[in-house]
Amino acid sequence: MRKPLALIFASAFIVSTIFSSTSEAASKPVVNPIPITLPVKPVGDVTFANIEQRIPEIPAAAYKALQDVSAKNSQPTIPTTILIGPNTVAQTDISAALKQITKLWSGFRQPVSYHALVYNFKDKAWALKADSKVPVVVADGGSRGRASMSSVINQCTADQCGNANSGISDAKGSGYGQFQMDPRQAQGSYQAMGGVFGHEYTHSVQAAQFLGNAKVGKPVSKEREKYGLDNSPSGLFQGLLPCWMSEGMANFNGTAAVAPTFDKYMEWRTSAPKSQQVPEFTDFSAKSLQNLLMTGNPPKCLPPAPIYQMGYTIGALTVEALAAIAGPQGAMAVVTLLGRGQSYETAFKNVYGISWAEAAPILARVAAVEYAATP
Repeated sequence: MRKPLALIFASAFIVSTIFSSTSEAASKPVVNPIPITLPVKPVGDVTFANIEQRIPEIPAAAYKALQDVSAKNSQPTIPTTILIGPNTVAQTDISAALKQITKLWSGFRQPVSYHALVYNFKDKAWALKADSKVPVVVADGGSRGRASMSSVINQCTADQCGNANSGISDAKGSGYGQFQMDPRQAQGSYQAMGGVFGHEYTHSVQAAQFLGNAKVGKPVSKEREKYGLDNSPSGLFQGLLPCWMSEGMANFNGTAAVAPTFDKYMEWRTSAPKSQQVPEFTDFSAKSLQNLLMTGNPPKCLPPAPIYQMGYTIGALTVEALAAIAGPQGAMAVVTLLGRGQSYETAFKNVYGISWAEAAPILARVAAVEYAATP
């Protein structure tokens, strides 16, 4: 069993815990595991063939499918260090939230270790000092360009300090996330339940599916560099996974994994489809959403493109529908196959047994109905 990384920072609350892990160091090429049989089979009564007739059942079916998987999974062991600023109050048990999300993704490759940096605006200076001492930052000389945590921390202002992000920070598989705790957002169910931690850690698992990929560490093309993408595991997954799926997976799975009951999940779910409004996107017809699902691909969908925001809403509805049909692990299996070199269309067909061209119109019609029904 690996020991947790030991870090001590003055005036900070530090929690070090160990969760169990199926992760491996990326010392040699590996075929990252998929813990389910492909193609997946329906986990309940909802199928691609009948989902349009069972739309009201989707949230409960998806939540149950996720909880069933989590209950059956073994608890992974991942060395985890949580750094909390001296003036920062977390609204949830962060260790518990991370434990729940790591258990959901048990069987898939996960970070070999994880650091979580949690702070508010008052602790911005502290966060910059803490960031500079995190092992993956020290190993990199403390400078990792515009995508580095220090760059993100510097974006925190008195008026806006509620962002979060997470990924894989090196070729060995170290995970690192930063979480800005804006007190004005503390009352929402998303932060109060720990959904933000489930969300961001899921991004690290998505990136982990590219550990061992032959492109990791290779020189980046001018086209990828133009969009701020490198050939790190995080950069590779962001450059291949549709944007709606990237954020949709994190939003649905990250929240449903930490919600203790279906009613608590629905506190977030009820308003989630319309929680992020994009002025440039006003047509929520099935035809428009189908176009979003089929064309929302990187790199053009990546920030600052406004369309990226649709992943948090329409993307979450779509991933929830996929979970209701075949459970939550199918979407991560798609990411794993992308990491093995398959195209998105090939990976989707291999996982779900239906072509993306056939599935996208069905999922778009479902999302259009659900969006229209949202208060």
